[in-house]
Amino acid sequence: MTEQFIIFDTEYASWKGFLTAPEAEKKKAEIVQIAAVKVNLPDLSVAEKFNLYVKPHFTPRLTEYFINLTGITDALLEQEGLPFPEAYRHFKQFAGSLPCYSHGWSSASGSTADGIVIGYNLEMFGIADDSPLDYRNIADWFKQTYAQKNIPIECQASGQIAKLLGLEAQLKELGLDEHNAFYDVHSILAGLRFLGFKQLF
Repeated sequence: MTEQFIIFDTEYASWKGFLTAPEAEKKKAEIVQIAAVKVNLPDLSVAEKFNLYVKPHFTPRLTEYFINLTGITDALLEQEGLPFPEAYRHFKQFAGSLPCYSHGWSSASGSTADGIVIGYNLEMFGIADDSPLDYRNIADWFKQTYAQKNIPIECQASGQIAKLLGLEAQLKELGLDEHNAFYDVHSILAGLRFLGFKQLF
């Protein structure tokens, strides 16, 4: 049986100064996109893709800062967005029991990166999940691999990986850019392929 894993990313309604905001404020950021790819080992081919927009419930309008950053608009979410509980249910069905890797460079080693954001949203909606997904942080692997290969990258966001490694051309067909979650998961995957990811951790 082919061994598989998930790469996923989220976008959430943020505002100018979000990165330095108190943790209590960050917990209020509603997810507006969940994207993922199901990947086969050992060749890192894509078995299945997932991309859903989420209509905010507690945040009436997106900030200009967020719209300019991501290209995601209120009109797009109004037209295509699902309620978070429904989108989360679809994501869980997609991921199943597979390990789910997201990228959180500034997160503490061993943290679950975007899994934490999903947890905040579950709390916001009062959803108790008795069988949470197996969240892991792929940034730890990138840090170790850059050190082993003497690649001088001190910091990166998930969507920057392809650019930093000169792989942007591989993602042009997506017609998207950094800070769209679907682009960002493909940026992560391009980096894993280029750097030779072989084993789950």
